[in-house]
Amino acid sequence: MGRWFVALLFLVLLGLPARILAETYVAAGIGMNAPSFDTTDAGKVALQKDLFYGGKIGHYFNDRGYNWFGLEVDAYRSTPGIKQQTLPTSSNPRLSGPIPGADLMVHSLAFNALVRVTGYQYKVEPYAGLGIGLNVGNISSGGFRPEASFAPSFNVLAGIRYYMTDSIAPFIEYKYNFAQFKFDRSNVTADYRANLFMFGIAYHFGR
Repeated sequence: MGRWFVALLFLVLLGLPARILAETYVAAGIGMNAPSFDTTDAGKVALQKDLFYGGKIGHYFNDRGYNWFGLEVDAYRSTPGIKQQTLPTSSNPRLSGPIPGADLMVHSLAFNALVRVTGYQYKVEPYAGLGIGLNVGNISSGGFRPEASFAPSFNVLAGIRYYMTDSIAPFIEYKYNFAQFKFDRSNVTADYRANLFMFGIAYHFGR
């Protein structure tokens, strides 16, 4: 989903007037997800660390005199499977005693508000943001019934970008993502917390 998202938006941006593009950017990134899964029945269930990837599009309001403020949309895909483990005895047989593990896939779509340290004389630019969005969790195998859960999400992020040129800026970013999944067919409710450490490259239009 992330790759097609970025490719489609890039094509759309190529057709927009330069005035609208100032300062719009597209970016792609990859990184490590260190997630947690806190269930109501069995407490914490261990998840695997995994690689995630995705992309985003954003806009800073240089044309309106608020070049320190921006908005962005991002989309990412992660596969933090449930580890094979032994859990305390609980009322849910799927989360009690030895469990074989399960496949878990999470797609995230978020809308973030950003602030940054401005000044084009600097090549290094820190930024931070807050956002809300939608997570989709898909669980299957390991005794769980295949099912998708749609849940509102909350994000906190911070990063720093380095402008190699006026347009090209590699960046590093940390994002915390929270959502509560409810898998009704398996009678599992869990708080999903993702700690996302990402490296990426952004292309800025009209800067």
